[in-house]
Amino acid sequence: MTSIQETIMKQEERLFYYQLFCHYYRGDLLQLTTEQWKQLVQIIKEQRNTSLIDQVVQSLKMLEELKENTIQILEHDYNRLFVGPNKLLASPFESSYRNYEGNVLQQETLNVRNFYRYVGLQVANEGQVPDDHIQFELEFMLHVLSQPTTENLQIYKMFLDKHLLQWGFKHCERILQNSQNPITYAMAVILKEFLQMEKHDGRWE
Repeated sequence: MTSIQETIMKQEERLFYYQLFCHYYRGDLLQLTTEQWKQLVQIIKEQRNTSLIDQVVQSLKMLEELKENTIQILEHDYNRLFVGPNKLLASPFESSYRNYEGNVLQQETLNVRNFYRYVGLQVANEGQVPDDHIQFELEFMLHVLSQPTTENLQIYKMFLDKHLLQWGFKHCERILQNSQNPITYAMAVILKEFLQMEKHDGRWE
């Protein structure tokens, strides 16, 4: 019975983080107040029954102690990193990291699209934003994990190995190198450690 309970907890935690970062990359967290960030930090802490690694603890502390002016300038840094209009300092597209010239809309994009279509999904307004945007990849993972059939769990593991883990760490490193805001920096640390957890099959290092 203990092992079953632990598996359920891991699944719930995994779903929580995928949902959290779906919202983040969709831009839903840009308007949170300082108090709402504190509430979010408390929810994150409640996901863990063991001690968090030091980098994550420090990042959560940064989010708990946010000042109002930090939130006011968040969108500027968020756009610098992920949106534009200038060159993206931490591109949210997988293909940017996986082909020699760093271009988007490459073979990687089509490979991701094929995964989506296999389970009956399609990006809204397909072609306007490349399918390999991290938001879409996270939403795909959330979709297959929310319906944990044997086939979906196999798809989840394949997509994790062939796509998200192939570029997610590089994406986080670019954020950490170029961030000018405590929020974008802290969220990159948390995402990096979550991916590390996924890489090691549910174990935090």
